[in-house]
Amino acid sequence: MIKKAELLAPAGNMEKLKEAFHFGADAVYIGGRGFNLRGMSANFADRELKEAVDYAHSLGKKIYVTLNIFAHNQEVNYIPKFIKFLDEIKVDAVIVGDLGIIQQVREHAPNMEIHVSTQANATNWMTVKAYHDMGATRVVLAREMSLHEIKQIKEKVPDMELEVFIHGAMCMAVSGRCLLSNYFTSRDANRGICAQDCRWNYKVIAEGHEETGAHDIVEDEGGTFIFNAKDLCTIEFIDKILEVGVDSLKIEGRMKSIYYNSTVTKQYREALDSYYSGNYKYDPKWLYELQTISHRLYSPGFYFGSTSEFDQNYNTSSSYSQTYQLVANVMEVVDKNKYKIQVRNRMILNEIEIELIRPGQDPVKFRVDKLLNLKTNEYEDIVHPNTIAILETDIEMGEMDLLRVKLPEGVSDSDMDVSETTQANSGFVSSPCDGCEHKG
Repeated sequence: MIKKAELLAPAGNMEKLKEAFHFGADAVYIGGRGFNLRGMSANFADRELKEAVDYAHSLGKKIYVTLNIFAHNQEVNYIPKFIKFLDEIKVDAVIVGDLGIIQQVREHAPNMEIHVSTQANATNWMTVKAYHDMGATRVVLAREMSLHEIKQIKEKVPDMELEVFIHGAMCMAVSGRCLLSNYFTSRDANRGICAQDCRWNYKVIAEGHEETGAHDIVEDEGGTFIFNAKDLCTIEFIDKILEVGVDSLKIEGRMKSIYYNSTVTKQYREALDSYYSGNYKYDPKWLYELQTISHRLYSPGFYFGSTSEFDQNYNTSSSYSQTYQLVANVMEVVDKNKYKIQVRNRMILNEIEIELIRPGQDPVKFRVDKLLNLKTNEYEDIVHPNTIAILETDIEMGEMDLLRVKLPEGVSDSDMDVSETTQANSGFVSSPCDGCEHKG
């Protein structure tokens, strides 16, 4: 029986985790309150980590915990306590990039699976074999790898699982090992609090040097965005990635919204299911749906080898675009044709056509006359964010399904709704150890 590649989704909090599984993820990667590279995500307290593991295992799915900072001396003494805790709650693996932390995992949780982070910059089979000899079970390959190189590594080290990124933001530095944020804002990207300085508009002052063959950097009146990478999207050639024998397909985006996470997971789930059905056929609607979420221009990354700067980076402004907005999520099936929903963005009923997003089916369009606001117990035709309401419709829905609306032409919106902004802010930690429950 053919071994199917795993679809691995991100989750910045428990709601996103449940939505990812609902829309087809086989596994989810999350972070605790310390020692991970998403310091400004809400992240998971210890009790939430245990809840996440128990929930995933009840579904027959997996949880991987990011332990991927590059530790300084002050962190080293605190990490063993966290490792032991993760072992106790039976996480399926930890994602590690620091050699010293790999050693600590082997010492304090010898049976725990280790996945080597993409920031370890594994770009050749000898490096992958070295990590295998250290006891790692999987390597998340550097994002700069081509399909040909990945296939070679799999052939040379067949016993090592290989994981690759298939969708999401790309970093201008090799596998995310960037120092810009630390230099400009004292927020270290390698310790979880990157300010994404690479997205800024830079005015470059440089002169060409004839003796070395160097050239001026091209910019226009708006400056240059040479550091700013396009987003990765592989949906149009996902079959080619599967053919080289990778074991896990990773979606980037622990800081993204549930609409982003659910939509991306849903499209790649459908693509993988089509591939493993034996009758694979690319469906253009997959890419159409991936255009509905907040994203930059898409790029195939390095999968087809080295590319020009224009394939990877912007030479104009790198603003986000999206065509749809999440307006609500289904919380509960109350009765036949009655659903409790949480409103995420303002809804003006009668004036908008709502689309239901469910796993395994195309969007369903419908209209709603009014909603029962459970706080005021009154029917309303305009509802606001964070309203809990009863929606009545003969359209069949399920818990964790999503409702969206099409944005007017030329209008874009933030990918973070009101409730998620609050959660992200509340999760901010100034360093990987501040707020961590394993300091003592």
